[in-house]
Amino acid sequence: MKKAIIILLLSGLLGGCGAVKGLQASANRNQLDRLKVGMTTDQVRQAMGKPYKSEFYGTKQMWFYITEWQSDGQTTLDEMTPLVFENDILLGWGHNFVKDRVRRYDIRVR
Repeated sequence: MKKAIIILLLSGLLGGCGAVKGLQASANRNQLDRLKVGMTTDQVRQAMGKPYKSEFYGTKQMWFYITEWQSDGQTTLDEMTPLVFENDILLGWGHNFVKDRVRRYDIRVR
């Protein structure tokens, strides 16, 4: 029993960053269920916390939150969920929303 506890503690220490990222991803996924279209950026920040990164596309602001975890040591777009704002109002979120509503009408990617 003591060996199992020691192994768990050591694996937690060695994989600490990954474990934290995994917990953060899980918490962020749970918080997405509480979002509603029309929330202000302040309301979203209060619900979700600080975004992992933020970008502007024309008049749209996109915040990215880690919602998946891969143990490769890199954080890539497929591990994040984008939230889209215009004039500080949440329009929607998710990769499908961005693909269908934002990029199709506002952004020309070359």
